[in-house]
Amino acid sequence: MPPPEVPASHQDLLDRPLFAHLATVRPDGSPQSSVMWFAWDGTQALFSHTRSRQKYRNLVHEPRCSFHVQDPDNPYRTLEVRGRVESMIPDVDAAFYRSLQERYGLVVPVFDADVRVVITVTPTSFVAVNGGLTEKETGDLTRLLSQITANDSDGSRETES
Repeated sequence: MPPPEVPASHQDLLDRPLFAHLATVRPDGSPQSSVMWFAWDGTQALFSHTRSRQKYRNLVHEPRCSFHVQDPDNPYRTLEVRGRVESMIPDVDAAFYRSLQERYGLVVPVFDADVRVVITVTPTSFVAVNGGLTEKETGDLTRLLSQITANDSDGSRETES
C-alpha cells in the first residue's frame, strides 16, 4: 500500500514551527499526551526526546502514536497525523535538538545531550479538519444543504401555517 499523502490544504501546518500534541499509550493502556517540537522532512515527523522520560518508554512499549497540530490563525483548522515510530536513534551531541531550538526560536544550553534521541514517526493516516469538520463531513454537509435548497426551490417542502 502506498504511503498516505498529506492533504495539500494542511501541508503548511507541518512546514511551520507549530507545536504538536504527541499522544502515546502508557504500558498500562492509558493515554499520555505532551506538547512537542517537531520537524517534518516531507514524509516523516521527527521529534527530540530523552531516554529517561515516560514518553520514550511508552514508545518502546507501543510504537503506534498520533500527533495533532492546530493552526494558530484559525483554531478550527487542525491536522491529526496517525503513525508508528520508525526509529529512535541517539541524537549525537544533541545536533537535531539544537536544530529544533533554532526552528522554534528558543536556543538554550543543552544539559541532557547524552540521553537525547531522535524519534522518527512514519504516518499511516492523516485527518484534516477545517471549520471543525473533516473533509468527508464538509462534503456530506454540502450535499445535504444542496438537497434542502433544491427541495425548497421545488416547493416540495411543506410550510407550516
